[in-house]
Amino acid sequence: MNINNKESVLADIARDSLTCIEKVAADAEAARTSHRRSDASAFASINTLNSPQQVSRLGKVADAEMDALAALIEQPVIARIHFIDENDEEDTIFITRGTPRSIPGFKIASYRAPLGRIASLAAGDEGTFRFGSTERDLLVDSSARLKPQREQGQWDAKDSEIDIRGLGRFTVGSLRELLEPSADIEVGDLEALWDDETDANIVEGVRRAILTQMGLRDQPILDRHQDEIFRMPINSRCFLSGPPGTGKTTTLIRRLGQKTDRQALEESGEEMRLIRQVEEETGRPHESSWILFSPTELLRQYVKEAFNKEGLAASDGHIRTWDEFRRELAREELGLLRTSAGTGPFVERRTQDYLKPEVLDEAQWYDEFREYVDASVADELRADADLLAKSDAPDLSVIGDLLGEAFKRPGRDFYAHTMRSVAGLIPEIREAISSRTDAINRILTRARNALTHADRNFPDLLRQEISRQLAADPQEADEDDELEAALEDEDEQASAPQAGRPVSRQQALVRFERALKSLAKARRARRRVSEKSQDGLLLEWLGPERIPADNEISELGKLLVEQSRLRRFERLERLFLRGLPTRYKRFRSEMAKAERWYEATPAKASDIHWQELDLVILATLQIANELLSNYRSRTGLELPAAGPLASMLYIQRAQVLVDEATDFSRVQLACMNELAHPLTGSLFLCGDINQRLTSWGLKSNEALNWIGENIERRSITVSYRQSRRLVDLAKQIATIGGSQADDIILPDRLDAEGLPPVWHASLGDNSAVAEWLTKRIHEIDRMVQKATTIAVLVNEEEQVEPLALELNDRLEEINLSAVACKDGKVVGNDRDVRVFNIRHIKGLEFEAVFFVDLDQTVSKHPDLFSKYLYVGATRAATYLGVTFKGNVPRQIAPLSHHFSEDWSI
Repeated sequence: MNINNKESVLADIARDSLTCIEKVAADAEAARTSHRRSDASAFASINTLNSPQQVSRLGKVADAEMDALAALIEQPVIARIHFIDENDEEDTIFITRGTPRSIPGFKIASYRAPLGRIASLAAGDEGTFRFGSTERDLLVDSSARLKPQREQGQWDAKDSEIDIRGLGRFTVGSLRELLEPSADIEVGDLEALWDDETDANIVEGVRRAILTQMGLRDQPILDRHQDEIFRMPINSRCFLSGPPGTGKTTTLIRRLGQKTDRQALEESGEEMRLIRQVEEETGRPHESSWILFSPTELLRQYVKEAFNKEGLAASDGHIRTWDEFRRELAREELGLLRTSAGTGPFVERRTQDYLKPEVLDEAQWYDEFREYVDASVADELRADADLLAKSDAPDLSVIGDLLGEAFKRPGRDFYAHTMRSVAGLIPEIREAISSRTDAINRILTRARNALTHADRNFPDLLRQEISRQLAADPQEADEDDELEAALEDEDEQASAPQAGRPVSRQQALVRFERALKSLAKARRARRRVSEKSQDGLLLEWLGPERIPADNEISELGKLLVEQSRLRRFERLERLFLRGLPTRYKRFRSEMAKAERWYEATPAKASDIHWQELDLVILATLQIANELLSNYRSRTGLELPAAGPLASMLYIQRAQVLVDEATDFSRVQLACMNELAHPLTGSLFLCGDINQRLTSWGLKSNEALNWIGENIERRSITVSYRQSRRLVDLAKQIATIGGSQADDIILPDRLDAEGLPPVWHASLGDNSAVAEWLTKRIHEIDRMVQKATTIAVLVNEEEQVEPLALELNDRLEEINLSAVACKDGKVVGNDRDVRVFNIRHIKGLEFEAVFFVDLDQTVSKHPDLFSKYLYVGATRAATYLGVTFKGNVPRQIAPLSHHFSEDWSI
């Protein structure tokens, strides 16, 4: 390359780039037109009545191909790299965002492919790359990062960042303008042709683009360090940390884009092998076998938009907040929350007054719960085995003796060990259960026949009484009955009568028999049935004259106890998993009596707070995964197709990703870790400890050790968002909160210094605040001279609308509007000044941010105010303003040297 003439070199790059852009776009448009015609004929030739699966497969393939073509038409290429190999041979390769097509005369590769890594290198960098079966050592001679745009039918690339070895870095406003400079020059501009500094289209150095729309910054190509991280193998566990604006979320998005692109992964045989195994086991296509968790609804929406730009089909089912996912998981899949059918042991309550502050150390809380669960399950099964061994019934004593050895091994692998030990005895156990079930049914049949013989109307009378009692909201079942119910199949549970629904004769019979069973078991245990329970109320209505004789009840109790002990061993999976709610209630009750973790127990045993529900979910997921590992380790043993473990298979994903991970508790993150399919174990977390806005969130990198094994720590430090002045401010804010300031590196940009932040005290009401904000927004408008993004952050939701109204009245003079974004919902357009509660803006960025009433934040959140200020201040790229209702608090005073009163424009 001849580097003596800057303009000539840049013109060559521009000409080659525009030619490639035009050809890629034209080829994609032609292919899309052809595709539509071929799709129509293909669908017309299929008999849809006979081939629905074929139609579905063809439709999905066609949709994916059309999406890929649409992406190429919108953004044909994103980079041009000119390189020299070890033999001094020069060549050029273009990089596309997604799947490329073959274009004669051009080498083109997807950024997601291994060869795409070359786009992350700077001019002068070296690397080894594979071209087919050949490896080549390459030196990057020049790189151009392109942003293609079509205007009036012509392709151009705006604000291209071009890096040339030996010449330096340039920002070119328009490649087409570089090749076709305007011929119309005003007389007064002739002198400007001799001034190198006025060549506005070519600027030496890289300038930052002003943010003109709200959302996540689109960065198609990552730097070398980010690129290395997102290409880590799919079976990696990683926590990516870094200060605000370093591209953590962008790296996460690029990773998912690459790890769901089969074509990009074809060269990695091991990754493709794992992908196919997970697909075969779960029945879920790899492209949709992922889930991402976001702490807020607002960030979730913008991450979803960013995924769509990456060409990823991201539905609401893929990108979730933990709150909504927890409820759906607990209610629909794990059977932990009550439904309208009346099944489910818990009702989630949004507030509670019985948890001690110590539960914020949720890891220790959970560890104690798991120890309690493991010990109680082992003790109960061991006791059942001993009682069976001592039974007078020969079949039970034999089974009990054989079971005895299975429960001598403690530890977390107890569950899988027990399953393996009992598996060989299942036929004998089922035979013993069957004989007792027959005997129980004979007693119950005699009881109901006696009553219907005496009164033919008894079934209808029973139905009426049960309906009346259900309407009266009787007491919940006791824990022993609840544990028995946990062993039943879902269809058995559904057959029980429910309040508000007609009671059938068959359902009435089920309730009648359950009441007799409850009485028999209570007498066997020398206790009474609660008079306020469903069974107690029905027994009282029946009266002694309609209850079987004592000898029948005694025999029934004996048979039921034997059946119950046997059934626990036959249905170990249900005992381990569905029995967890009962064990949690017992744990809560015992700990409350010991004044540990709980001040008291809730008014109803079925009440549960979300922090408690997280514990039960984690225990369920961990034990289920241990049981599934037992299936996978035994050759020839098929994975369960029904029951609680089948539900676990359904909810697992090939990849689990978490944005702003530090806002989630360790228990929540451990739950997410368990959702990652064990064959891939793919967990990718990103976040910043200094940005934690929740009291229960992740407080240190070391806390990750509790969540799971082998989580690799990676960090990135180049901040692409903020000016140097705002970065320096953020570093000192972090130290106020007791954190260590991050080692933040700024990219080499022309406009890196920025402007000082501004603040003002004693703005006592919305009118005064709005007046001051309006003056600052006028200053920004004069400096930027184009629409940009501005956010105003307040402490409470009720402040959002009143301040927006005050501000809107004043902004009309410059044709801007202020809009209230209540509950974090985005309204208005990108030109509007948006007013938010600060709780909703994690992960977003704006050109300008104003933090209102910071002194109120300090007083309301003495432990977290520095986190709120850090998050608020780091949302701003260039302009930051702060107001105080009263005086500047002493905690904030050390920051005063960073601030000015205004921008004096």
